[in-house]
Amino acid sequence: MAIVNLIAQYVLGSEDTTVNEKELLAELMSAGFAADEIDDAFLWMESAAFTSKGSQEKADPLLSDSGYRIFTNQEQQLLTLEARGFLVRVRTMGLLPDPIQEEIIDRAIGSAEGPVTEQEIKLITILTLLLRSNETWLREIDCFLENDWQRIYH
Repeated sequence: MAIVNLIAQYVLGSEDTTVNEKELLAELMSAGFAADEIDDAFLWMESAAFTSKGSQEKADPLLSDSGYRIFTNQEQQLLTLEARGFLVRVRTMGLLPDPIQEEIIDRAIGSAEGPVTEQEIKLITILTLLLRSNETWLREIDCFLENDWQRIYH
């Protein structure tokens, strides 16, 4: 997740629309990451992108916007209280439809090597939203990164 975080920061911080892969790889290697770790991060991101593009959800009548999601015991063990709180908060604000929230939780649980922190769930949320639409969610992503909840309302 640390590598994915660095990749996301690199891409979000880049003023150019194209990413210099050699420069990014050199930066990750100089930060001490092994080539296989970097490959795993890229594979995870590729898998996430493939899943997102292949599953443009249609509204499911069983997944109502008016419900409240109960976290399973496994999810409670693997997602910190703060991470779950973040998901509930974003969902309650109407920024995260049920199918996307489920996708984020599945990705977090699937990649968890220990408890998933709020910062990690934010990163997974950002990456998931970015994979869905680069332009639509930019303001929300910026607000998540800066913990600026007031700006989301305006």
